[in-house]
Amino acid sequence: MLISQNSNNIYWEQGVYPDWTALSAFRHFPNQMRGTGVEPHYHDNDEFWLFTAGRGEVWLDGQRFEITPNTIVYTPMGIVHRFQMFTDYENNAMVTRLERQKRPTHILVEEAGPPVPTVPGFVVSGAGNNGPFPNGGPRCPLSELRLLTFAAGEGVDEASLSRNEHWLVLSGTVNLTIDGLGLELSGDDAALLRAGAVRRLRSAAGARVAFARE
Repeated sequence: MLISQNSNNIYWEQGVYPDWTALSAFRHFPNQMRGTGVEPHYHDNDEFWLFTAGRGEVWLDGQRFEITPNTIVYTPMGIVHRFQMFTDYENNAMVTRLERQKRPTHILVEEAGPPVPTVPGFVVSGAGNNGPFPNGGPRCPLSELRLLTFAAGEGVDEASLSRNEHWLVLSGTVNLTIDGLGLELSGDDAALLRAGAVRRLRSAAGARVAFARE
């Protein structure tokens, strides 16, 4: 499934992404201002943040972690979380399908009461986020999520996918071949690739891409 820049603006809407992926949204949030963040809240689904630029801090159930470029934050359903940024930043966010009461929003403890926890969340530092998660745990739907930067002419070789893969172009342009069909993707375009597809990716002039594997 391909999602163009103009249509990749959903977050809580259900039934848009195909049922073969665990995801319900994969969005890019560029040019975010220093000093901003989000209040303490939780969700009726799981959420991922991939900070591809900027520095700040994030809290998961009161535990503080540092945010640096390429930091991944996983907040499963039932985790109270928030972040605050000290510099301008760029974030990329994913959510899974709604569960429980299926409330499509930030749920506040002072309004709705404390959440029922599922599993602990985790943070992978920017410097350490260079491959599969060290221990994703039993609930985490992804095995990795990170920033990839391609110089001119670089990309990934052709391969038959053993797991679902997802690509979100942050800047530049990539040429993606899926089962022999060639496509060009640019800023904020997303490609959701199902296991079993044969894909190849190249960037003629260079690109920055958020990459996820289930």
